[in-house]
Amino acid sequence: MPELPEVTTTVKGLNEVLPGLTITDAWSDYFVNTKSVAKNTIKNKNFFEIFKKEVVGEKFLNAERRGKNILIHLSGGKTILIHMKMTGHLLFGEYIKELKVESRKLKVDAREVWRAITPGLLQDPFNQFIHFTLSFNNSKTLAFSDMRKFAKVTLFESNMRESHDDLKDLGPEPLNAFTFPLFYSQLNKIPRGLIKTVLMNQTVVAGVGNIYSDEILWLAGVHPERKVETLTQTEVKKMFNAMIHVLHTGIELGGDSMSDYRNIHGERGGFQNSHKAYRLTKQACLQKGCGGTILRKVIGGRSAHFCSVHQK
Repeated sequence: MPELPEVTTTVKGLNEVLPGLTITDAWSDYFVNTKSVAKNTIKNKNFFEIFKKEVVGEKFLNAERRGKNILIHLSGGKTILIHMKMTGHLLFGEYIKELKVESRKLKVDAREVWRAITPGLLQDPFNQFIHFTLSFNNSKTLAFSDMRKFAKVTLFESNMRESHDDLKDLGPEPLNAFTFPLFYSQLNKIPRGLIKTVLMNQTVVAGVGNIYSDEILWLAGVHPERKVETLTQTEVKKMFNAMIHVLHTGIELGGDSMSDYRNIHGERGGFQNSHKAYRLTKQACLQKGCGGTILRKVIGGRSAHFCSVHQK
């Protein structure tokens, strides 16, 4: 799932290519015929029709990140919220919509698909799972590729941001006026929690997930199963410094593309080439003079990767 560096990279890309553009159309095939679908997302067909009427004709103002959410602010006082979930990523370029006809067991299905005509990575098969698009007045398209269709797209009044269900309970941003005392205080809201799980709790710190929590704890030398209440201030300070370093590095490298993430041009990020723990199971620890091995263990329903020696 894209985390703070990946969402930051996407938002930076949007702010480079969309300023001044006006939305001319919106399209989606996310629709799901089930009562479990939230009524205020574009997976609900009735909501999408409202969404389309509200955004078409509006101008892009700017985009920002809040936690793992992309916020696209439009003229007219509306904000589009996109959570990319596990496999979603936004792409920008020239696209055409085509009708694809498939025959399956004597049944013929016809469905609309989007195809990139911009040369290069947008045409990579990996970037072809398009389920939502916004068309702009420069004949280009913002296309959302989401292989597993887990992502969330919704719309709300911009002035209701602080009370919106997806945003109101998020913790502080770790790279925005963030201090060690605040970090220490936030962690200790869950004193008996395991530090790996607490770091990924979005009400504690917004934007940190599985990949970056592993890398932060490896760099700080803290075992992921330590309870918060057992950590010394010195250990928490090491975690604080590690978090700032790891997240900035992730941003500088354009995010992590070990799995599905791509930037708006269809390009892979580079943070996966700098892993010290995440998905390096059974490999020798890269900490100088450590001699340990990277282990994997499920903690709180998520895979944790950590060194058998220097993370205590």
